[in-house]
Amino acid sequence: MRSEFHTKLLDKLVDVGEPAFNMAHEKLLDMVINADVILGSAVSENRSLSTEEWNNLANIFDELISYAKIHFSEEMDHLRAHGYPNVEQHQVDHDALVDELNHFQRKVMENDDANVRDIRKWLLAWLLNHVNYKDLEYAQYFASKKAPS
Repeated sequence: MRSEFHTKLLDKLVDVGEPAFNMAHEKLLDMVINADVILGSAVSENRSLSTEEWNNLANIFDELISYAKIHFSEEMDHLRAHGYPNVEQHQVDHDALVDELNHFQRKVMENDDANVRDIRKWLLAWLLNHVNYKDLEYAQYFASKKAPS
């Protein structure tokens, strides 16, 4: 069951003008929320994660990274095919996100209790920040191209 906080996160995702990408962003956020339920519980109870929780978190990260790579590839193909002028910077941003996901996945694989708060903080920020700022840039660009002069 989603908390009010998690529902608000979903409500904060901007519409990027492409229904398939909006759905992908929602799916990615669902995975982040699933991870946050685990991490948030441990943080609020000031305890270490159990082995089962670390394993569940590892599975979420595996799925999150795989799905993010697929989504990023599809998004980049679309941006290139439609002449988005900042496509190379967007690729750099995606590459940096994958690097950070891999970094935090290693922390999860190490069952690194010292980094639980950092993992949680980063997960909660990365997707909304990317979608609501970086992806919004391409959404605004394409919307301006469709707008009558």
